[in-house]
Amino acid sequence: MFEVDFKILNQKGTPAIHASTLATRPAAGFVGRLFVATDSPYGVFRDTGTAWVQVASNGGGGGSSTGVNGLNGTTNIGLGGTLANFTQINGNTNSLTFRGIDTFTIDQTNNIDIKSIPSAGVAGGRLNLTSTKTDLFFGLTGVSSSTLNITAARIKSLYGIGQIGLDLNFGSGKFVLGDYNNDQKYNSIVVKDTTDEFYFTTSYNQANTDQDLFYAINSSAGSRFVKIGDFNAYQNNISLVVDDSNYRIFTTGSNANKGFYLDFDNEIYTFGDNNAEIICDNLSQSIKLNTNNLLLSGTITDIVPPPINPLYLIVNVNGNDYKILMNRI
Repeated sequence: MFEVDFKILNQKGTPAIHASTLATRPAAGFVGRLFVATDSPYGVFRDTGTAWVQVASNGGGGGSSTGVNGLNGTTNIGLGGTLANFTQINGNTNSLTFRGIDTFTIDQTNNIDIKSIPSAGVAGGRLNLTSTKTDLFFGLTGVSSSTLNITAARIKSLYGIGQIGLDLNFGSGKFVLGDYNNDQKYNSIVVKDTTDEFYFTTSYNQANTDQDLFYAINSSAGSRFVKIGDFNAYQNNISLVVDDSNYRIFTTGSNANKGFYLDFDNEIYTFGDNNAEIICDNLSQSIKLNTNNLLLSGTITDIVPPPINPLYLIVNVNGNDYKILMNRI
């Protein structure tokens, strides 16, 4: 009669083999024993006496591999040479794919530089990350390239050699949309959060180096006004000011306040300038005319005969009273 011998010949260090599902694997403690996992992802483990160590996996035909020889995130792997073809490293839900990449470098200070493969006439895109900033670049080199620069306290865009587009400076509290570095035409919208200011800047050419159009401030220090026009005295200082904190509205000129000045707090309303002005004082119920030369235009007619009870308009000029004969028509 024939008999089959199922005994294992322990030639060196493998006294037993156990096969079952991974969930039913016995506890370690039998030095040299091998365990064969019969369920996915399969594998062979060796009993060290205190723990199970995986020594093989399914490894068939390019299938997935998990934890082979301890390569499960705890072992350093040294790679050399060049990956000439498309390479994909897939780690379950996370993957690292190299496709359409010209260069991908990570240096010893953890700086990362990724450059895409350029097409005809286009330099392509580039992402550069360092410990202090991130640059995202796309386009041709020179004037037609655009870049987004991100640092710890600032986000800004650049185009060619100019700093234009968007500048969010969280460190200084200044946020600008437009030509924020005055590299082209100085057109921008500016919000200065730290100083409670808001203004527009505009210019038809790069020679205009100052803000000019609209300005507003509302600060805790008591400044609360809006200014429209040449608010930075770039050319003629012509502007209209609505000063809510001081209860007034006035215009400005190149020399002094000109045009009109409405003082609602003191109820004094002025039209003109220092040499020729009309002042309406509501509190004193008076109208004052300041001028060195009063001109009245019209036709003067003699009254013949003069009226028995004439009426006169009394006018005080420089401290002297003058009478103007009035005639009812």
